[in-house]
Amino acid sequence: MSITTIIGLLSGIVSAIVSFMNWLHEQQLVQSGVAQQQLDDLKGQIHDVQIAIAAREAVRADVAARPDSLPVNDPFRRD
Repeated sequence: MSITTIIGLLSGIVSAIVSFMNWLHEQQLVQSGVAQQQLDDLKGQIHDVQIAIAAREAVRADVAARPDSLPVNDPFRRD
């Protein structure tokens, strides 16, 4: 085997390894983007839940402050 053949084989192997490493890096970027999108979605859901909890607590505080404000025949009232 001549030196040029060996250098050619090594060059091919190195370029294959570099291509594989680039592909792995691209896959990592894609997975990172997916994870970031899921995180943003969860943050939005947490914000919506916090708004709902605050609204529920505001109604509870209003009812506690003025219990006579509820209608007597309220079908949703629990006794």
